Amino acid sequence: MRVLVLEGEAGASCGAALDLVEAGHAVTRCHGADEASFPCRGLTEECPLDEGDVDAAVVVRGPAPEVAPDLDAGEDGARCALRRHIPLVIAGESVRSPLTAFATAVVGEGDDLVGTVEDAAHAPMRRHEAAGRVAFATVLEAHGLDPRMAEVVVVRNGGQLHVELTPTGPVPLAVQEIASVRVAGAIRALDRNPRVIDVVTAAE
Repeated sequence: MRVLVLEGEAGASCGAALDLVEAGHAVTRCHGADEASFPCRGLTEECPLDEGDVDAAVVVRGPAPEVAPDLDAGEDGARCALRRHIPLVIAGESVRSPLTAFATAVVGEGDDLVGTVEDAAHAPMRRHEAAGRVAFATVLEAHGLDPRMAEVVVVRNGGQLHVELTPTGPVPLAVQEIASVRVAGAIRALDRNPRVIDVVTAAE
């Protein structure tokens, strides 16, 4: 996998980055180790999110700040990752982080960071599934079928989305094909970043 690593304090992410690399994953960053938090690489070179597929983003935070919750300067890339629907993992202090509500997972001290990041990268994408479910239900209802049969599973694999339509009852092949197109369109309207949206049907 390719993982975007961000840190709330300079040097805070060194251990996490090493663990990811030792597990065979590639690490990329918004800022060089000795560079200021602004400008980011997206302004001076090329954004790591544009260089290739990023499977997950990790924010490593230090102790809880004494001021009101806010993003530290080194965490700014989390905004860009979230806008692209890239799974976000927070490691370290998370209670006061405004990112916590948007995180796919939170890693506490002593938890398995690498395993959590790997799981987050392939976790079901709930917003995408909700959009796909509405589109699928609309097609079923238009063809006289029970819209409650509409079930959709969406997972991410780098720059691709794998979408599986899993109706809870029989659906004619022609309706499946129409639903596949409509679901892909609904998900693309929500998320324009995936290179490929692959839709398959696991019909009974």
